[in-house]
Amino acid sequence: RAMFALAVHFRWYRWAGALMLGYEGISRIGEVLKATRQDLVLPADMFDPSYRALFLRVRQPKGKRRGKGRIQHSKVEAPDAVEFISRVFYPLAGCLLLFPLSSSVFRRRWEKLLDVLQVPPVLRPTPASIRGGGAILAYRRGESVQSILWRMRLKSQVTLESYLQELAAEGSLNQMPERTKERIKFASSFYFAALKSPGETIST
Repeated sequence: RAMFALAVHFRWYRWAGALMLGYEGISRIGEVLKATRQDLVLPADMFDPSYRALFLRVRQPKGKRRGKGRIQHSKVEAPDAVEFISRVFYPLAGCLLLFPLSSSVFRRRWEKLLDVLQVPPVLRPTPASIRGGGAILAYRRGESVQSILWRMRLKSQVTLESYLQELAAEGSLNQMPERTKERIKFASSFYFAALKSPGETIST
């Protein structure tokens, strides 16, 4: 939440949208960064005002080497997340990447946000942790292990259960210096306001 709110403050709307897609969709961030607008199916694209979920097509999923399909998808249902992602990406032409810059730029912005929050290098998560964070979010919301297994496109429940046990027990925030905790709390307090952004201006 803190990183998302800061990204919106910097007007990195498409960066924040990519972060939200990975987190709420429990997706590998690399899959999000390779996706174009035509891979993203928003409620407005379905001509059904009653439908509130969105889907991201994954055209070259890692799981295809383990017997899964060549094209898979992730799903986002949280209303605020769907609304924000829709505002950011709906205006884009179908051929455009959701995040128009390189993965290294995504990573540099990630590190800049952690710098602002004064997260010590030894305690810093990497962008690869977005997917794991999304899994923990779903678990804490009360989703079943089987549901999370399907959303993560995993085959082994044993793998997922050990994954959840390890991550759910990890209290990284508790290890942070007090100044870092205060900065994270302060930035997080703007999360819901950030979800209401942006307006009509679309920025990277």
